[in-house]
Amino acid sequence: MYCFEHRGQTVTALCWDTSVLKVFVGDSGGKVSFLRAGSSKLGKVGSAFVIFPVQTVTTVDSKVVQLGYQDGRLLVSSLTRCYLCDTEKEKFWRVGNKERDGEYGACFFPQSRGLLMGQPPLLYCARPGSRIWEASFNGEVLSTHQFKQLLACPPLPLITFRNEPNYNPVQKTPQSVAFPKLHGIIFLNNNYQNLLTWTDSAIYIFTPQNGQVLLWTEIKGLVDVAVYRSELFCLHGSGRLSHLSLLSAERCIERLLRRESWLLTAAVCCMFQHAITTGRARKSIPIDRLEHLKSQLSSSTHLELIGQLEEVITKVEPLDSASSSRRSSISSHESFNVLDCGIYRVISRRGSQSDEEMSSLLNHSVSEEERLKEFSFVQDEDQVDHEECVCCAIRSSPR
Repeated sequence: MYCFEHRGQTVTALCWDTSVLKVFVGDSGGKVSFLRAGSSKLGKVGSAFVIFPVQTVTTVDSKVVQLGYQDGRLLVSSLTRCYLCDTEKEKFWRVGNKERDGEYGACFFPQSRGLLMGQPPLLYCARPGSRIWEASFNGEVLSTHQFKQLLACPPLPLITFRNEPNYNPVQKTPQSVAFPKLHGIIFLNNNYQNLLTWTDSAIYIFTPQNGQVLLWTEIKGLVDVAVYRSELFCLHGSGRLSHLSLLSAERCIERLLRRESWLLTAAVCCMFQHAITTGRARKSIPIDRLEHLKSQLSSSTHLELIGQLEEVITKVEPLDSASSSRRSSISSHESFNVLDCGIYRVISRRGSQSDEEMSSLLNHSVSEEERLKEFSFVQDEDQVDHEECVCCAIRSSPR
C-alpha cells in the first residue's frame, strides 16, 4: 500500500512524530503522506508491530527537500517554497512571499532555554546566497540572516587521530552557499540557538541570534548527517559512516591528554592557545598538565613545537577571578568542594545554617550535577571508536 501511494517517485524526505509513532514522507513529485505505526497484543505470544493505512497530507509544487514536525504543525520545504500545515485543522499556508529555485532546507527550533522557555518554536528556512530566514510559528518572516561575508573566515581543522591537524589562517573569499538541510542544535557552553547545515564538501554551524559562524570545516563526500546532542554521524558517498564529536577547545585538549596523544595535544594547544590560556580553562587544563605535556616531547625531534608550547605556557592565566571571588565569599565557618560540573557545594558547620537550608542547597547541587552530566561533551573511553571518532574544536577560532 505504501509503495502504491508514492509509486513512480523517489522518497526524498522523512520526519518522525515520535509522540504518536507517526512518520511523514515526502517524495520527488511533491506528495507528502503519513503513516501511523503501533503495536497489537497477540495474547501470550507478545505484541506485533502494526502499520496503519497511509494517508496523503498534501501535494506541493515540486520535490520535497526537507520535512519538520513540531507541536501539531508540519513544515514542508520544496524546491520553490516553504509551507506550514496544521495537521489537526488541515490548514496550509506559505512561509514568506519570495520564491526560490533549488534544494534549500528548513527546520523548527523549540524555545526551550532561558527567558524564551515556553515560547512558540521558531522556523528557519534556507535562502539563496548563504541567507536564512527566521520566521514565527505562524510562518511570518521576522528577519533574514546573511552569512555570505562571514564565511570568508578560514575553516577550522578536524582533530583526528589519523592525521595531523591542518590549519591555514588565510582568509577566503565570501561563500554563496545553498544549505540543503537545516537542523537545530544546542551545546552546554552555548545557550544560543545554533543551526547545523552541510553541503557535499563542508559542515557549517551558525548562531543566528548574534550573527556568528560558530564553526565551518571541510569534509568531503557528505551525503547526509544525523545529529544527537553534540555528536554528528556522517554518511559519505562511498558508504562510509564517520562519527564527529563537537567539542570546545578545552574539552578536546582534555580528551587528547587522557589518551596520551602528546604530539597531537601540543599541536592543538598551540593552534587554540587563546582558548586554553584564559583563566576559565584552568579547571580542565591546569598548568602542571601543560608542563607535563611539554616534558613528553622529544627535544631532538620536536624542538620547534616545544618552543611554541613554552610560549603558550607563559601566557596562561590563573583560575578565573570570578571563581576566586566565589571561594573567598564563602565564610570561615563553611567548607566546600567543587563538583565535576563546576558547581561549588557549600558544607556548613553545625549551628551555622538550618538543616532545612542545608538540605535544600545540597539537593540543588546534586540535581544540577546530574542534569549537566546529560550534556557531557566527553564520551567514556570504551565508547570511542579510534578510527571513526573525530572532534571539531568549537567556540573559538585558532590563531
